[in-house]
Amino acid sequence: MNTYIYKMNACLIIDIDDTLYIHKSNRIDYDNIKPNPDLTKELQRIQYPKYILSNATFGHANEILNKMDLDDEFKKIYARNNMSISKPHKECYERVQLDIMKDLNKQVDEYLFFDDLLENLKGARDHGWIPIWISPNYKEAYKHPFVYRAFPSLTEALKHI
Repeated sequence: MNTYIYKMNACLIIDIDDTLYIHKSNRIDYDNIKPNPDLTKELQRIQYPKYILSNATFGHANEILNKMDLDDEFKKIYARNNMSISKPHKECYERVQLDIMKDLNKQVDEYLFFDDLLENLKGARDHGWIPIWISPNYKEAYKHPFVYRAFPSLTEALKHI
C-alpha cells in the first residue's frame, strides 16, 4: 500500500453524501445509519483537523455524523444553510479556506478534499486543494487529470494518509 505524506499543516475536508456515508437511493432512512468501525478507526488515527463540506443541510450532515458516532471527529460542518454559496463555486472554497485558517489560527499548507462528484473536485483543484475522488468508478480517474488520487471508499483513501 502506498502511503502519501502530506505537509504538517494540512487539513481534511470531506463531503457527506456518497463520500463519508454511502447510500443507495435519494431517500435516507436515518434509523438505518450505523457506525462504521473501520472508518472511525482511520479518522481517529489521522491527526489532521477534519471538516465537513456538504451541499446538503447542516441538520442532514449532523444527523449522519451523530448516527455514525463521528460528531467528535469533525471541527465544523459547512453546509448549504450556513453558507451563502455551495460547491463547485470558487467562492465556496475561498470562504471555507479562510474560515478554517481563522478557526485554526494558522496557515494551512494543504487542503485534502474528498468528494464523489467530479465537478466539485475540479472546483477544489482550481482553488489549489488536493482533490481525492471517492467513487466505485475510481479506476477511471485517469480520464480526469485534475483528480490527484481516487479510491472506492473514504476508508480506503484514509489508509493512504
